[in-house]
Amino acid sequence: MNNLFRRNTKTVAEINRDFREGKLFADTSYQRRKVWNDQDKVRLIETILMELIMPEVFFWTADRDSETGIALTHIVDGQQRITTIVEFIQGDIYLNEKYLMNDKIKETCGKKYFSELDDEYRDKLWDYPISIVQIDSGCTKEQIKEIFYRLNLTNYNLNQQEKRNSKDSIFGDKSEALSTYDFWQTTKLFSSTDAKRMKDVEYCCSIYILANEGIVDQTNGKKINEYYDDFKDEFDSSDCLKNKIIKAMNVINDIVDKETISFITKKAQKYTLFSVIFQMLEKGDSFDNFFEKVKTFIMTYSKFRNEFQIQYEDELKNSIYEDIKKYKLASSEGINKVRNRTIRFEILYKICTKSEKEVFDALNQLSEDMGKMLEDKKNIKDILEKDDVVDEE
Repeated sequence: MNNLFRRNTKTVAEINRDFREGKLFADTSYQRRKVWNDQDKVRLIETILMELIMPEVFFWTADRDSETGIALTHIVDGQQRITTIVEFIQGDIYLNEKYLMNDKIKETCGKKYFSELDDEYRDKLWDYPISIVQIDSGCTKEQIKEIFYRLNLTNYNLNQQEKRNSKDSIFGDKSEALSTYDFWQTTKLFSSTDAKRMKDVEYCCSIYILANEGIVDQTNGKKINEYYDDFKDEFDSSDCLKNKIIKAMNVINDIVDKETISFITKKAQKYTLFSVIFQMLEKGDSFDNFFEKVKTFIMTYSKFRNEFQIQYEDELKNSIYEDIKKYKLASSEGINKVRNRTIRFEILYKICTKSEKEVFDALNQLSEDMGKMLEDKKNIKDILEKDDVVDEE
């Protein structure tokens, strides 16, 4: 193929028409999710109204009806820009003044929807020429994905997971499917920003890896990248791992209440819970009183402060104190390192599966003592603040 691409331009009017008629579209099988916020969108429209240049977009005509000549064209790169323009034209967004940078545009177009703009500005938008790189229709879907991947290889606006999404991989497909389960919403793990940037899919990748081979180092993306490549054609075809994860989800759902939710919504802590539950399932451990055990641990952990030094005469209480302290430290930095993940797993697993009544009596005592120290600290702070007010007067 001698000429892989050629350059031309199309007006916004032409592109909007093709998009609205379904002739032009973004293929989500390899594209990133929509991540632009209102500021990004408003400033793109402002650029167009100022008649300044915007970056070129990449189109690929994949299918054409030989009789009618009507073609279906993919937006290979530039979907955020194209969809923003279409959304503005159809009245889904307006020009919020606080995001506009140009004084003239702010004065003449601020607070307005497209339909409220003066004819002068609407014509500027309709006639605005967008630079297009038209990729040869002879390219295959695989080549297009490779082009997309390489276009964004050094683009720091795309994170690792968004780049992985451009690859065909059964492992990736299963991880993305897992991210759609209601469980993640009910346990409030991902923000809307996480979802836009595919952080939910990346986290589900790590849970699949955990279910498959146990705790591993994920301080970088190397392990997930390996899974995308090694399991591109087949992964968990029997759904054994998926069913294991679903069982763990059901257990975690059972321990969610107003006192445990803040702990469970932390990504590192939920990973630890998955680690413990996977081990319990594998060992055939009993889940009797699991909720009570986890809740007792969480209540103690939530009150624990490293600044509070407690020394008990009882050896068991001192041991529990040291365990909670180690867990706290392993949750404060380097949380994805194997060592810290292992520390958290071993402590929580021991407390939830191996401990007798005496251990939970010790946890409750530590929780009570920490609670008193927190209250004392608060009272001292209140007294100092009152003294400051008196001094100022």
